Amino acid sequence: MKRCLRWVAAILVLAAVGSAAQALVVVKAKPLSPAKQAVQAEVIVLGKVVEVENDTVEISPYKGAAPEERVSFKIAIIKIETPLAGAVGLTQLRVGFRSDAPPPAALTAGMEGAFMLSPHYSGDFHVAAENGLPLLKSDEAFAKEVETVKKIAGAIDDPVTALKSKDKAERSLVAFTLLTRYRDRNRATNGRMVEADIPAEESKLLIQAIAEMPWNPQETDFTKPSRSSVWHLLQTDKLGFQPPVMKIPTVGDPPDAVNKQFEEATTKFLKANADKIKIKKIVAGK
Repeated sequence: MKRCLRWVAAILVLAAVGSAAQALVVVKAKPLSPAKQAVQAEVIVLGKVVEVENDTVEISPYKGAAPEERVSFKIAIIKIETPLAGAVGLTQLRVGFRSDAPPPAALTAGMEGAFMLSPHYSGDFHVAAENGLPLLKSDEAFAKEVETVKKIAGAIDDPVTALKSKDKAERSLVAFTLLTRYRDRNRATNGRMVEADIPAEESKLLIQAIAEMPWNPQETDFTKPSRSSVWHLLQTDKLGFQPPVMKIPTVGDPPDAVNKQFEEATTKFLKANADKIKIKKIVAGK
């Protein structure tokens, strides 16, 4: 029973990946990977820092901060070389970072790479998504990681085309990206959360991609998309999904016996309810 409870706890941790990521930032843990930043970003560009303004900006650090709480930001100007998502028609961006930030969070002229950004909630500039770091061309893993960032950006800009990729792993990454973004409560920026339908074709393709995923991450790599990491976002409980009755592991059972129960149960549910599951996204209400 203890093994069973530990496994359920692990799934709950996966299911709360977005909240966990925010908590990690608060305690100043390792910054999110470029891919995870891209999933959360509103704007993704390849570009170069061409200038850092001399003046600083005193501004509220986050939504909900006390009126007297102010933080000093410096502003960098990024020349956009390739807009990947959310920056069509733009040639440059103003990007803020805290004046006391250490490198590479403190942008300097000449930095080149991929920048995953979101608008500051009240300032006229962008900031790094999820308090992350830029993916610099000088980084050893740049070539590999920027390809993943580009795939995520493609999913954001053209979901249907991305979901029709011939590569199964890419379809899984796209589905994870879209579901994570669509069910993010923080996107209701005015605090009034409502749900909106997504196109029927896209919803159908998303379900198909999820059905292809293994229940657990492949090769126990928990950075890869899996059905267990997105299942809670489907709101299947509203359609009557019931988790399988957990068999208490005994000596001699294969180590992944419980996982197989969930994979079989969720696969069966998806086949029976594929036409009933309608993906909705969270947006700001009026």
